[in-house]
Amino acid sequence: MVNGVTPDPMRADQLRQIADQMSADSLQSQKANAPKFEEMLTKLIEDVDTKQKQADESIKQLAAGKETSIQDVVMKLEEADMTFHLMKEIRDKLVAAYKEVMSMSS
Repeated sequence: MVNGVTPDPMRADQLRQIADQMSADSLQSQKANAPKFEEMLTKLIEDVDTKQKQADESIKQLAAGKETSIQDVVMKLEEADMTFHLMKEIRDKLVAAYKEVMSMSS
């Protein structure tokens, strides 16, 4: 009861049903819009590969004497290293989660 007003139980039940339906609809739309795990993992691997190739290309350009500064080469190498380490950490977490799930079923 709020300020002497008694809530109508029928109305409260209808509001609860509407809220539940909105929550379910929202969850379904989030699932529909969310990328698949496989797609996310594939994109991460492609990003790592792209960064590695860019770093390799910048090293080749520097060795060939083309217009590439050492700072750009080092920056690309660091980006490639960071993306690789990120992917490695994600892999390690996935393996740990898999092992935990497998130990639960035993």
